[in-house]
Amino acid sequence: MNKLDALIHRRTDERLRIARARAASIIEAAKADGVDISVVGSLKKGGFRAHSDVDLLVRGDTDPTRRAAIERLVAGQLRDTDIPYDLIFASDISTERVRELLDDQV
Repeated sequence: MNKLDALIHRRTDERLRIARARAASIIEAAKADGVDISVVGSLKKGGFRAHSDVDLLVRGDTDPTRRAAIERLVAGQLRDTDIPYDLIFASDISTERVRELLDDQV
């Protein structure tokens, strides 16, 4: 492995560590507030890379006020990381698509 590859590998590992830790914090904080959030996508499947984002699935019905609170929670947890995220609300997509996301068929 050359120096550039080693640097990319170290940065990817650090980014993955941060993404996992922040996702766990998000899930814990959301659970304490009665919100069910699951990690989906590359972070769940093990394909997280240097430029990956964190995909989060919010299950259950959420009114606009609750959605805004969830968005603030997630943004606050990831703000200083430079890691983008996708917040997916299960109520906005089909039951089949929710199942696909949870079963890693993305």
